[in-house]
Order: sequence, then C-alpha cells, then structure tokens
Amino acid sequence: MDDVCLVFTASRTWFGRLIRKLTRSQVSHVFVEFPVWDRRMAGEATVGGTRMVLADKARHNVVVEYRCTFPARSGLIGIARKLGTPYDYLGLFMAFFHILWTRLKLCLAVPRWSTSAIKCSELAVIFIRECGLKDVRYLEDEERASPDDVRMFCTSHAHLFERIYVFNKKV
Repeated sequence: MDDVCLVFTASRTWFGRLIRKLTRSQVSHVFVEFPVWDRRMAGEATVGGTRMVLADKARHNVVVEYRCTFPARSGLIGIARKLGTPYDYLGLFMAFFHILWTRLKLCLAVPRWSTSAIKCSELAVIFIRECGLKDVRYLEDEERASPDDVRMFCTSHAHLFERIYVFNKKV
C-alpha cells in the first residue's frame, strides 16, 4: 500500500475565506500528499497552476487529513499527467455564481463549463477516479466539486480513507 493522503486546508487569505463562506465549509483547499524517495511531496492545483512541491510548502492551516487505505499508484499517475496545467479561474468564477444562484434559490439556467484548466478539487477528483474507486455520488461533476465535496466523500467512505488528523472537531 502506498502512503498517500488527501490533505484539506483552510487558507486565511481573503480568497480562502470567500471559498469557505460560499461553500459553507471549513475547508478551502485540498491536495494529494505522497512519498517520493525520502521526502513528502504534494500534488496540488493552485493559483500558479498544477504543480508538485514539497509537502511542507503546501501544509498550511491543515484542518483534516485522510490516508488512503487502497493502492493509489494509478491515481498518482493520473494527477502527474496534469502537472503544468493552468489554474481554472473561469471555472472557479462560474462555481461562485452557481453557488450564489443556488443559495438565492433563483431558477436560472446554469451554464455548463468545461476548460482544460483545473482547480484543486478537480485534481482530487481525478486522483480518486484514476484509483478506480466506485460510488462517487458526491463527485459526479468534477468541474463543480468543491474541496468540501471531496472531504464528504472521504468521510462517507471510511473503509477507504483513514482519518489521521483533525484540527477542529466540527469537521
């Protein structure tokens, strides 16, 4: 078994606070952490694009962390294919409007967007799907999945994800 984790953080920036407020969540970012030789690395989609960095650089304000209890090598290969992909600003903008429309209970036609760019939650969904996991009801549309949707998936699949760290017991 690989020592791979999904790590959820809560950025203290205005952007992270906005994400948490609109999604009514305690998390605003998710990344995949994995070993490479003797170091821990993080695969994440962030403002600069999809990248692989030392996990210490990505680990800020960690809220909860889940270790995968299944072989995750195919998922890591899937996210490795996405390295260098630009960040999905348009998709994030559209997701904010979708959330606002839903919260205001407006019956507006929500445009379907699909870009080659990627957000952090999309990268996590790609990782989960590439691992071959079934029953992804929380993650049906990777373009609209939020970090909290991925967290809920991990929580509801306790046989696949071992919760190894919780900062706030409300999560």
